[in-house]
Amino acid sequence: MQNYFHLLSSILDNQPNRLLISPSENKIVASFGKYKTIKLEDFNNQDEFKTEVLRTLEEKKIVFASISFDTSTTSTKGSIWKDFPITEYFFPSYTIIFENQKVKEFGLDKTLYEKIFNKSSRSDYKKKNFINKNQNESEKWVNLVQKAKNDISKSKLEKIVVGDSKKYKNIEINIKQTLMNMTKEYPDCITFLYQNKNDYFFGSTPEKVFEYKNKKLTTDALAGSIPNYGQNKDEIEKNFNNTTLIEEHKIVVEFLEEELEKLSKNKINKSKLKIKSLRNINHLLIELETNIEDNNFFEFIDHLHPSPALAGFPVEQAKEWIKNNEPFDRGLYTGSIGYVENDSSYFFAGLRCAKYSSKYKELISFAGNGIIENSKVKYEIEELNSKFDAINKSILEE
Repeated sequence: MQNYFHLLSSILDNQPNRLLISPSENKIVASFGKYKTIKLEDFNNQDEFKTEVLRTLEEKKIVFASISFDTSTTSTKGSIWKDFPITEYFFPSYTIIFENQKVKEFGLDKTLYEKIFNKSSRSDYKKKNFINKNQNESEKWVNLVQKAKNDISKSKLEKIVVGDSKKYKNIEINIKQTLMNMTKEYPDCITFLYQNKNDYFFGSTPEKVFEYKNKKLTTDALAGSIPNYGQNKDEIEKNFNNTTLIEEHKIVVEFLEEELEKLSKNKINKSKLKIKSLRNINHLLIELETNIEDNNFFEFIDHLHPSPALAGFPVEQAKEWIKNNEPFDRGLYTGSIGYVENDSSYFFAGLRCAKYSSKYKELISFAGNGIIENSKVKYEIEELNSKFDAINKSILEE
């Protein structure tokens, strides 16, 4: 039987350019090399772009996708995302999916297969806190939260997700060990790596944008967060009930229900309200699902990306507010990443994440909170710091 973490260590030794790790599902998806990249901006219209993606997918059987938070505009803020197109479908030359002790290959590379599966390296767990400078108030972010609250009070906006970023210069990080750390720390999340040239976008996300499998479309309404200090279940529930977070979460649930109804005439099933507890933070979660005949992943993205959990509500007005007020380009932060096969698709939100440039030795980590009119700034600061902790405390310096 293949040891999961030894296999992950071996995969990382061979430098994958796309990687999705799901310990709770005993699953690893990894790609190597490049066959073709299809970028939206290379086409005159979306129909041409979609036709080319579908044609190539029929040939190659698998594609990795990355969709920026806001695909409607290019950055005017000195983008740090120049190596990550606004929308990209990346066809690797070789991909493996390891799931429940079974391996599925796309393409052929016997040498690489032997390196990965017959020379598995041991996975030493080198936990080391890298940076812990985030436990302070960002005055600019606090001011932005106050502005969001004021703008909500005098407009049709009900919620705005206000993001923040922290930049660290002259940094060299160990990507392999960082991803191993994150996988160990957050086994109920999807740890991911998307690499283009000298830039690495990585993190451990708790949120599924959507999954389509066996003619069933599922999505997560994940919103409303409180720091995890080791409270028991009753304390966590009491903390949620004493805040505005239930209201914030309800906005997301209602939006997703409405969008799923546009995608399917079948019944929308909802789980009971759950609390998703991670090592550093607790979230409110409701899972929604419906039956759909075909893998219309472009349509799923159009309706479910981004949700109010990532932008605010109404979504388009919230995106406009973010574009006009946040001092950085979100790029893939709060975007969607994932992969598509002919009859299935899996997309996740770009959360609890960072972008690292090995060329410029620069790390930028990202986090944000959903703000409504009655949000309490003190609690928002605590929540934001918990989210930065999720990424920063797993990063290992060289």
